Parts: sequence; C-alpha cells; structure tokens
Amino acid sequence: MTLRLLVKSLLGPTSKIGVALASLAVGAAVVSALTSLYLDISIKMSEELRAFGANFMVAPLAGEAEAGAPPTVRGMATERLEAAIASVPADRLVGASPYLYGLVRLDLGNAVMVGVDFPGLRRLSPYWQVEGSWIGVAFDDRNAMIGRRLAESMALKVGDGVTLLNRAEGQQTRVTIKGIIDAGDQEDDQIFVALPLAQRLLGLAGRADFAMLSVVAQGPEADALAATMTREFPDVSARPIRKISQSDGQILGKIDGLMALVAATILVITTLCVNATLTAMVARRTPEIGLQKALGADNRAIVAQVLAETTLICLVGVVLGLVIGYGLAQVLGQAVFNAWVTFRPVVIPLTLGVSLVAALIAAVLPVRGAVRVAPARVLRGE
Repeated sequence: MTLRLLVKSLLGPTSKIGVALASLAVGAAVVSALTSLYLDISIKMSEELRAFGANFMVAPLAGEAEAGAPPTVRGMATERLEAAIASVPADRLVGASPYLYGLVRLDLGNAVMVGVDFPGLRRLSPYWQVEGSWIGVAFDDRNAMIGRRLAESMALKVGDGVTLLNRAEGQQTRVTIKGIIDAGDQEDDQIFVALPLAQRLLGLAGRADFAMLSVVAQGPEADALAATMTREFPDVSARPIRKISQSDGQILGKIDGLMALVAATILVITTLCVNATLTAMVARRTPEIGLQKALGADNRAIVAQVLAETTLICLVGVVLGLVIGYGLAQVLGQAVFNAWVTFRPVVIPLTLGVSLVAALIAAVLPVRGAVRVAPARVLRGE
C-alpha cells in the first residue's frame, strides 16, 4: 500500500517532480565537482605554483665543519647534497640544482660565475626567458649561459666565445654563449656554467655552496619535509623559503574558502527550491492525505511517506548530479589547471550525505504541513 502511494505520488505532475529533481541534481553536481577539485587542488595548485621558482633550500649547517674537509674549504660535498635531495619523494620533487658561486674574469671585466646542474636549473626556473637555448646536459663544459645585463655590458651575444679566468687558481677556459637569460633578478648579472667546470676553475672539486629545490609542498608539509631531512642529515640545514611557501598556503587557503562558500550558497539555493516544490506537492495532495488519515493512517505513516518520497527524489538527483559533477570537474580542471581531475570514491558518500541533509532540511516544513492536515475539514471539502 505504502509503495503504491509512493509510486503514485511520484507519477503525479512531472513538472514539480522535475523541478525538485533538477534542483537536487544541480546541488549534487556542484558539491561533487568542487569536492573533487578540493581534493586535487593542493597538488594541482602546488604544481602550478612551482613554475615560479625554488621554494626549498639545503645548505651546510652553519658553524659545523664537515668531517674530513679542510677548514678553509667552503660549502659541502656535492654527494652529500645530492643524497639530501634524493631523500625527497620523487613525486614531490619538481627540480633541484646545487649552486657554486665564484668571481672570475671575463674578457672585459669581472663577473659572478655560478656552477649549476643545467637540467635541474631549467626545472627550477621555467619562467626565465632565454634567447638562444638552454644547455641540456649537466656536464657540458664548452658552453655557458649569461644574464641579459651582463651580456650587454660585456657586448656578448649568442654564439660568441668568452674566456673565464680565475687568477687565484691559475685556471682558465673558453666557453661559447649558448643562451642569454632574462630572469628579472640578480641572475641577469651572472654567468652560468656546468658545476664540474665551476669546481675546476675555482679549485673546489666536488664542492657546492648549497642546493635549491622546487618541491610540491606548502605550509606544514614543507616544514615536515625539512624536519625529516634534518634528522636524516644532521650536517645540513634544510628549510623551506618562507615567503614562497607561505604564499602558496595563503593562495590555496583562499581558493579552498571560495569553493566552500560557492558550495554552501548552491546548497542553500537547492534547499529553498526543494522546499518550495515539496510544499506545493503536499498542498496538492491535501485531500489525499486527509483521506488516508480518515482511513486510519497516523502521523508517523504520513511523515514516513513524505520522507520516503523526498529520499527517493534525492537519490535519483544525486546519481544525475555525480555524473554531471564529474564532467564539470574535468571542465574546471582543464580550464584552470590544464589537467584532468582524478576521480576519488570518497566523493560519492560525501555528496550523497550532503544532498540528503539538504533534502531532509527542505522537507521539514512540508512534513509539518502534512501532519497538520485535518481529516474532518478535508471530508467537508474545506
């Protein structure tokens, strides 16, 4: 009997059922899409923010002399830095490079030379504008890259040769300018060569001053990574670059808050739409409800019937909303992050729970109206 009444009520005027169904489907679609984005956004946004440069630094611990190293030798062994870099999970490490600084003489004056790992430097600094091309391998000792201002002051262009001289060590070599860098910072006044070449010219074989890393982590994750690295390598100081990591966290926090606000607003609108629809449905069925009560149906049965109808409409709406929401998440993922959003099973129960709560809240007033139907007044035709 109850099932027959339920089916009959749902087969009533399709426009009202359709409005409630559409409202719940839209609400579920927005919730599932934003939840999928929220669960993926930290990783996606961190990956996007990594295009703005390094956010992590590994350096020798200040005041601690490295075991076996002469006290006059600065920096630390590159093997040690590479071991510290290798401790970062591969799926978190975007790029890394050791740095070795020194002053050398070029043809027309002195300049700061920086020894780097070029493949790692390119992943650290994808925002650099390069005239010419990047150096593709870490061991290239015949080419160099030079900052724009330094190139202009030395009258150098791509393809020119330049001599690097370190009088203190009696070392010199000639390299070809392969790329001119526009970094918009101090790098525009420096010349970059492969780390092994810089070590030979400076007489610091196997040494580096520090290493810069680009890591997909922000806020507490970056701090935890630094603490773990420091425990594993007591002779190094590992620390996130606060200004960048905190900016990452602030941006992600604002985006999370914006998504939560949008989802809450959509849920409120959905609840109001469903409430209006259910109220109209209950009003239309007042004679039917009154007759049921006259035949012996108690308030509990009437409440159960209305809630069952609401739940069934909600379940159908959630199924439609999950399908639409998955497509919406992909559209937003491609539009904002240029990446597909990974489906996460936890989105299903979360969307269902939120939608059910919204639907049941919307049903409170209609249920109250159904309970207040007086059989005697209905039978009198009032």
